[in-house]
Amino acid sequence: MLRKIIACFLIIVCFAPITHAQFFSTKGKNIIGPDGKPFLIKGTNLGNWLVPEGYMFHFKDVSSPRLINQTISELIGPAAAKDFWKKYLDVYITAEDIHYLKSIGMNSIRIPFNYRLFTNEYYMGSGDSARGFVYMDRVISWCKKEKLYVILDMHCSPGGQTGDNIDDGYGYPFLFENEKDQAECTAIWKRI
Repeated sequence: MLRKIIACFLIIVCFAPITHAQFFSTKGKNIIGPDGKPFLIKGTNLGNWLVPEGYMFHFKDVSSPRLINQTISELIGPAAAKDFWKKYLDVYITAEDIHYLKSIGMNSIRIPFNYRLFTNEYYMGSGDSARGFVYMDRVISWCKKEKLYVILDMHCSPGGQTGDNIDDGYGYPFLFENEKDQAECTAIWKRI
């Protein structure tokens, strides 16, 4: 099962540029672009957008996305939290941001995301399993317009993959031992 997850991840991470039906590959230590030439990644990531992280908010004790989500809901109430997250997700990254990144010489963008955006679990103000596609499709369309390659990064996978707060898990990389988490991870990648 773990091999399937890794294979699926590698296929998607090195997926075709959004404007062509060809894939990236590797040759030795080089990434090879769709044109067959070595590709040097000049990019950044859209951190703190789909995966809010405590250190980016300068929080001391609330560090994981799950705890940030919970704390905001407790502080302002579920209805206001829903409104907050909707506004946050809608304006944190814009088409103008993507255009700017292209204008300063970027050729690729990594999009870290939390698996919960593709499930019915309550996360960032919603439990709609299609909401991840709404935000991904929007940002990918902006990247396509700017001719930027996209690297999808399931930064927070079911069960967690690092054992640290950044994977939104529970302090241990359960993904590597729990078949249910592995199956859910694989299913989400297949849907994407």
